[in-house]
Amino acid sequence: VFPLYATCVAVALGTALSGCASSRLSSELPPGVHLAGDWKLDAASSDDLGKAIQALGQQGRKMRHERRQQQASDSGETEGPGSGRGHRHAGPGQPGGQQTGDAGEGDTGSGPQGGGPGMGPMPHLSPVDELMSNVPQGDYLRISVSADAFTVTSGDSSNQYTPGREADISAQQGDAQQISGWKDNTYVIDTKPQFGAEIIQSYGLTKDGKLIMTLRLSGHGIKFTFNRVY
Repeated sequence: VFPLYATCVAVALGTALSGCASSRLSSELPPGVHLAGDWKLDAASSDDLGKAIQALGQQGRKMRHERRQQQASDSGETEGPGSGRGHRHAGPGQPGGQQTGDAGEGDTGSGPQGGGPGMGPMPHLSPVDELMSNVPQGDYLRISVSADAFTVTSGDSSNQYTPGREADISAQQGDAQQISGWKDNTYVIDTKPQFGAEIIQSYGLTKDGKLIMTLRLSGHGIKFTFNRVY
């Protein structure tokens, strides 16, 4: 069970979050919060999505390369004759022989990942898939704020969160634990999937009153931050 704590998030453009993993997210609506409304994307002030995909794809490829090297080492492929273990051939489901999901993945690295005996394929998203599935759609964003709900609507998607609530959710990465709440005047959604990088999404205001959405992926060899300004 994950504790009800938020991981430290560094947000650019003057909205840095103070504190880190030891700071509890609050369920209390801060006084004078001004996140609600209809917001239009400021592309010039936002990170370029195409460049973000390329950079994250490079991290994903490096991660998979290192994973293959580690699995080759664990499976004894580097051991020569006379080691007493030269006939060890790990296969799917055996220690050191799990499929990495690299075959046929292309640049994004998406695809199934093999599990142990009786488990079947493990849910898996590449880091690029995680980014794309959490970036708001389109150029417009609507945020609704109340004492017991924080709702984000973009395109055909609408997601409602309950401040301070920890919940088990279903995701493409497998079951996940999610908690959301207020950190000062910023709303933070922290999702820890069973497989894949942790996803921390936050909504706050810049010093000049613009809305900034920050998406951070961390863990499993991935460390990446993406910002959109509205």
